[in-house]
Amino acid sequence: MLTIKGMIFDLDGTLVDTLDDLTNSMNFALDGLGFEVRPREECRKMIGHGLNTFAERALGAENLSSRDRLLEVMTVHYRNNCLYLTRPYPGLEEVIVQLNRQGIRLGILTNKNQEPAEKITNHFFGIGMFDPILGCKQGRKFKPDPNGIHEILNTWQLMASEVVLIGDSEVDIQTATAAGVLAVGAAWGFRSRNELVQAGADKIIEHPTQILRLLD
Repeated sequence: MLTIKGMIFDLDGTLVDTLDDLTNSMNFALDGLGFEVRPREECRKMIGHGLNTFAERALGAENLSSRDRLLEVMTVHYRNNCLYLTRPYPGLEEVIVQLNRQGIRLGILTNKNQEPAEKITNHFFGIGMFDPILGCKQGRKFKPDPNGIHEILNTWQLMASEVVLIGDSEVDIQTATAAGVLAVGAAWGFRSRNELVQAGADKIIEHPTQILRLLD
């Protein structure tokens, strides 16, 4: 039997649906620099490995020399528009409140840049509900490197067996597996259930309310 005392969440595609705002900001930058814009569903498959990878995939291999300029334009636009169409997935706000009431430690580990990660999380869930919020910043390795989970475990003073990671992508499952925490796939996110199965998820849930059942 597992005794879960802490839950680590991915952000994009797990807690909040950021696809439209991310797509709009990337296409704003692509169009401004004279490149072909990308359909929403193409962008869905490009997200998850950090902003650098998103930009490289959106540009294509033949245009990688423009990556830094694209990122400069995209990040400024996204910073100012990251709350425009983004919304929590239905039911998640209530689930997070209930977990907090039950004394479960809540953290975020995301490949999203640190500033928008904090801005989005605090706006929709309240300041202090998730602690820590670990996003991408200089000196911090991207998932699937497990160091972010190790940092959270040390902060919480919990063992890996007492913590789960909930995420919507193969990157999240790989990260959880590398750190030795339970890997729970969120099938409502940016990847398919089959992709989560192939990635080796320990458990897959179809709706946010099923998060509470992990505590049973």
